[in-house]
Amino acid sequence: MTGQLYRHIQKLVPDFSIGQEKIALFLQTKPVKKEELLLREKEICDTIYFVNKGCLYLFYENNEEKQVVHFALENWWITDYKTFPDGKPAVYSIAAMEDSEIICISRKNYETLLSAFPLLALYFNKIHERAYGAALFKQKTFATVSKKDFYCHFRNTYPELIQRIPDPVFAAYMGVSLEILKTYQDVYIS
Repeated sequence: MTGQLYRHIQKLVPDFSIGQEKIALFLQTKPVKKEELLLREKEICDTIYFVNKGCLYLFYENNEEKQVVHFALENWWITDYKTFPDGKPAVYSIAAMEDSEIICISRKNYETLLSAFPLLALYFNKIHERAYGAALFKQKTFATVSKKDFYCHFRNTYPELIQRIPDPVFAAYMGVSLEILKTYQDVYIS
């Protein structure tokens, strides 16, 4: 287990004092290359990922076009939350947007950790509350403002992230063509 994840846990749950070595037994740290797939649609989703370094993204294919749903930067978690709880085939894929280092927790180890260390259940509850709130806010924002305004909102809210996202990936996230995205960028820069 890296100190980075441990510090993240303590930031959200200050009373957490279980030794890193006890938790490290349940985790696997690994490097991931840019565009490497961690999960493919229809594979069994049995892992949740913490980003130590880099950026991952969640997407699905629709008529052979990539539709990006979510990004995960350093200190963010990502998995296919639709299928991770029950081990069913994934409805999303997960790939690295850049060379990354991640921590992987299998479903079995995740459940064991939550049972053995109740404060980790509190930690993950806080993570999931934040993620769900952000997803709802994205849905509302996406439904109530123009795509151009959504682009400006995202750019202002996540300036560090937008600089790291390749234009084709961000266009897929917004559901627009690369050409349309370029017009938003031109207007924003002007």
